[in-house]
Amino acid sequence: MYRIFVDNKFCIHMLSLTFIKSFFLCLTIIISANNLSGQTDFIIVNNITFKGNKKTTDRVVKYEMAIERGDTLTLKALNKIIILEEKRILNTRLFTFVKINIKNWDPISNRLDLEVNLQENWYIYPAPIFELADRSFNVWWKEQKRSLKRVNYGARIDHLNLTGNKDRLKLKLQFGYVRKYELKYAFPYLKGGWGLSTNIVYSEQKEIGYITRGNKTLFEQLEDERILLKRFRASTSLSKRIGLRFFQVIRFSYHQNEVDDFVVQNLNSNYFLSNNTNLKFLQLEYDADYDKRVFTIYPEGGYRLKVNIKKDGFGFESKYNNLSIVGSIEKYWKLWEALIIETRLRGKTNLIRDRIPFSNNTGLGYGGNIITGYELYVIDGTDYIIHKNALKLSILDITKRWDKMMLRQYKKVSIKAWLRWNIDYGYVNERHSTEGNLLNNQWLFGYGPALDVLLYNTFSFQLEYSFNEIGDKAFFIKSRLNF
Repeated sequence: MYRIFVDNKFCIHMLSLTFIKSFFLCLTIIISANNLSGQTDFIIVNNITFKGNKKTTDRVVKYEMAIERGDTLTLKALNKIIILEEKRILNTRLFTFVKINIKNWDPISNRLDLEVNLQENWYIYPAPIFELADRSFNVWWKEQKRSLKRVNYGARIDHLNLTGNKDRLKLKLQFGYVRKYELKYAFPYLKGGWGLSTNIVYSEQKEIGYITRGNKTLFEQLEDERILLKRFRASTSLSKRIGLRFFQVIRFSYHQNEVDDFVVQNLNSNYFLSNNTNLKFLQLEYDADYDKRVFTIYPEGGYRLKVNIKKDGFGFESKYNNLSIVGSIEKYWKLWEALIIETRLRGKTNLIRDRIPFSNNTGLGYGGNIITGYELYVIDGTDYIIHKNALKLSILDITKRWDKMMLRQYKKVSIKAWLRWNIDYGYVNERHSTEGNLLNNQWLFGYGPALDVLLYNTFSFQLEYSFNEIGDKAFFIKSRLNF
C-alpha cells in the first residue's frame, strides 16, 4: 500500500500559477476581441488601380480623388465615400461612366484594393458650325423671326484631352453673321497644382447691336454690307489649384475693338463713349473659386463661393477705366434621395463710378445671369443683384448598355431627368442709359416649371415655361454641352 504525501505549500503555489495563467489568458482574449472589433470598423486602402482610361493618364484621375493609397476609412462611410469619389471623377467631363469596385478584401488585415472602372468620353469634336448668333434660341425664334441670316457657320475642332492630361485645344473658323477666328490651348496640370492657358480671338460682323431700347437690343446693318464692328483679344492665364476645392486664376489680356464711323455718327455716340471709334485697353483679372458641390455637372449638394476682380485700362493711355467686383454663392440641399433645393446669389458692382461704354455695360440677360421669365430682355447697368432659387425632383436615373451604338464611348447610356420649379428675382442699377428701359432700377420677379434632362453626364436639355410680373408667359428651350 502506497501513501501519497502532498506538500500544502506546493499545492497553493500551483493553484496560484494556474489562476494567474487563466487571468492573463482571459485578458488576452478580451484585448484580442476588442482589437478584432476595432479592426472590423476600419479598412485600409492597399492599392488603387484604373481600368478603361486608354487616353487619360492615371495621375489626372488620382488628382481628382480624395482617397489615396494607404488611407484608413471607416466601414460605415465606405459606400458613401466611394459614391462621392465617382462623382468627383465625373466632374472632370472626361468620362461618361465611372464605377469604383472593391477588390482583394482581406478580413484579417482589413486591407482592400479599389478598382476604378472608367468609360472615356469622346474627346475630339471636329464639327461643322451651325449656330445662332443671338443670345439664345428663344431670342432668335421670337425676336428675330427665325431669320437664317442670323446664323453662324464654319468648322471647329475641340480636343478635350490632347495629351491625356485634360489639356484642351480649341480651333475655330467661323463665318456667317459673325466672322470669327479663335485659337485656345489650356494645360491644367503643370506641377504643384499650377496650370497655364493662352487664347487669341478675332471677330468681325456686318450687323451691330448698337443700343438698348425697351430693354431690347436694337440692331443695324447697312446696304453696302460693310463691317461695322471688329474685335481682337489676346490673353494668357496662370492658374493655381489648392487641394480638390480651391481654384485661383490670374488672367492678363489685351483688347482692341473698333466700329465704323457710321455707328458713332448715326447710331450711338456712346458706343465707346465720346464719339470714339475704337477702344483699346489692357485688362488684369483675378478669379477665386471654392467649389464644394457634389456632382458639379448637376449639383446634388454642397456649396460654391466665387469672386472675380477685374481692372480694365492701365499701363498706357486708355480711354476706358473701370474696376469691378463680382461675387456669387451657391448652396444645394439634398432633402431626400430625389429632392434637391438650390439657391444662387450673385452680385456685381463697379468701384470706379465713371460712365461705362455701351459695348461693355452688361447686366442681366446674358449667359447664366437671366431671371426666369425675362429671357427675351436685357437689363444693362453698372450694378446688379440676382437671386435664383429652384426645387428639383428626380424622376429618372437609368444606365443601360446600347451595343448598337457605333462609338465605344457611348455604348453605356446614362439618362437622368428632373422636374424643376423656379423662383427668381433681381435688380439692376443704372444711372445713365435708362431712356425707354423700364426694367432698370426696379425689382424684377419671375417663376415657372421646367424639365431638365442630362445625357451621358455631358449633354443637358432644359424645357421651361416661365411667367414674370409684367404679364409675359412663354415656353423656352435651352441646351448646353457640359465641357
